[in-house]
Formats: sequence, structure tokens, C-alpha cells
Amino acid sequence: MKLMLRVQLVVSEEPKRGVPNARVSLYDRDWQSQDDLLGTAVTDGKGEIVFEFDEKKYKDAEDSPDWRIESLPDLYVNVYDAQGNVVYSTREVVERDKFPKLLVVPIPRVVIEKHKLSAHID
Repeated sequence: MKLMLRVQLVVSEEPKRGVPNARVSLYDRDWQSQDDLLGTAVTDGKGEIVFEFDEKKYKDAEDSPDWRIESLPDLYVNVYDAQGNVVYSTREVVERDKFPKLLVVPIPRVVIEKHKLSAHID
């Protein structure tokens, strides 16, 4: 089964303002094993990315035998600077077994400016 998720990076102080041209990875947080990478892409002009992935990317020993009913991926994002360093992550605020149609990620303006995440934020 294929899953699809739209992620939008926004300026936390201006939640209607997207963060374009930022490199983002989407992960499934695992609590007893290594986290599962679900995809990496760059945000579009509106600060959005659409990730598509198969359940095989996140299904592992932590998921129950009847995982389709009881377990969804525990989603978080890492945002990277131009050198590939993680400068913002939502790993510590993961909501277990939630799968929204749109995952909005507010990033503080100070982080965007300090790490030059987008040339289009003024």
C-alpha cells in the first residue's frame, strides 16, 4: 500500500508564509531501532513537498503483527542547511500513530535566517 503525505515548512511567526528551497527528510521514528528514512526532497515555492512511500519503508519489528490497523508511521522531519547539517528537527515532538494529510512544520525565523534556509524570506 502506498502512502502520501504533504509537508509544508512555514515561518513560525508568519504561519501563512512558506519556506521555499529548503532540503527536508521525512522519517518514521522508531522507539527501539533505527529510524526509517521515508524520503528527501526540496520544498517548492510555497514551502511544500509531497512524499510518497510504501509501508515497507517503515514496517519493522516494532510494528505489531496486525500493523495496518494498529500502527502508522510516527512522522518527523529534519531540515538541512546548504552543507547538509540538520538545523531543525521535529523528532522530539512526534505524535504516535498520527497520519495527517498535511504536516505543517513551523520553523522559527531566527533558524531560517541563521542557516540561510531560504533566500526568499525577508
